[in-house]
Amino acid sequence: MMNFLKATIIFSSILFLFSCSNNNTFVIEGKITDAANKTIYLEELNLDGTSTVDSIEINKKGQFKFSLPRLEYPSFFLLKLDDKNFITLLGDTTENIGIEAEMDSFVSDYSVKNSMGSSYVKTLNRKLDLTTSGLDSLSNVYNATDKDDVEKRKALIEDIEKLVTQQKQFIYDFVMTNPRSFASYYAIFQRLNETSLILNPYDKKDQNIFSAVATSLGLLYPESPRVKQLTNFVLTIKKEQRAAATQAKLFNEAPQNIPDINEKDLDGKEHRLSDLKGKMVLVSFWASWDAESRKENLRLKKIYDKYKSKGFVVYQVSLDRSKILWEEAIEKDALPWINVSDLQYTASRPARTYNIQRLPANYLISKDQEIIGKDLFGRILDEKLNELLK
Repeated sequence: MMNFLKATIIFSSILFLFSCSNNNTFVIEGKITDAANKTIYLEELNLDGTSTVDSIEINKKGQFKFSLPRLEYPSFFLLKLDDKNFITLLGDTTENIGIEAEMDSFVSDYSVKNSMGSSYVKTLNRKLDLTTSGLDSLSNVYNATDKDDVEKRKALIEDIEKLVTQQKQFIYDFVMTNPRSFASYYAIFQRLNETSLILNPYDKKDQNIFSAVATSLGLLYPESPRVKQLTNFVLTIKKEQRAAATQAKLFNEAPQNIPDINEKDLDGKEHRLSDLKGKMVLVSFWASWDAESRKENLRLKKIYDKYKSKGFVVYQVSLDRSKILWEEAIEKDALPWINVSDLQYTASRPARTYNIQRLPANYLISKDQEIIGKDLFGRILDEKLNELLK
């Protein structure tokens, strides 16, 4: 009886020690069919890039296992077979994430167990893949459509904008449903391409989503580097907007030296505003999707033709997101002047610098590069130029 009691105590102690050890371990394991003897890599997604955590050889049964120290905060990882075959995982403290997949469909058809965060990330990526695929298809049809088929091209443009809007709404809904998940952090930083975030942190509605995630995660993980980064990101943008508002107030109070702009045209050539010193310059802000901008451009063309021989030039900045739509509008409206854009929509740096709140908008710049007028349109602009360029 004593031996049995002693054995029970020893066995219980072993289970307790195992349990304690397991509570200090973060595990990613799984099975990939037809991947025997291949190397699989685990990388951590850091704020400044990725770092290799470990790599192991998948065994003959297709199995693999990574065991790491317990995570201090939820973290993002890449599970990679190679640079083109990888999946994104969201690990949380002591999770034991399970992955099952086929070698030939590793990225597109994997299953994940015991990790709600990783399942959310999978859902977000699937939705984004569908959206970008749809945008690519619409863009291809648009490019193949005869330019004279105005109605069809217009319908395709509307479909493109609708698809982007639907993707944004999906992110809104996801964040509002899962405000305390790090997957929401992942969602708000998703991109349509390498340069364009889906959400615009300078747009009031989108900025509220960034702020909501920062606040919710900040309550749970105030010391997390990602949460601190997000909080600083939001605060920096708000600070920039306050500074721009102050700058705009100064613009209205008195002429001053202009902030420079250096952006690229459709061909990728840079145009610096300060290089136009010695000419009368209208810095004009517009967008292909803004009907009033398009109408104003047609009126501006007549004024431009009237005064261009007297040293009047137009430096126009587009607040477009799509290069295709921007180019289409320039060609259709036959705009003859400098036209640049960073394709950052309402997050455009020049637009922020000049505190553009509505479209169209403009500033008239003297030959000495001082602001001498703001939002001058049609007859008022014509009279001003006639006065200055006699």
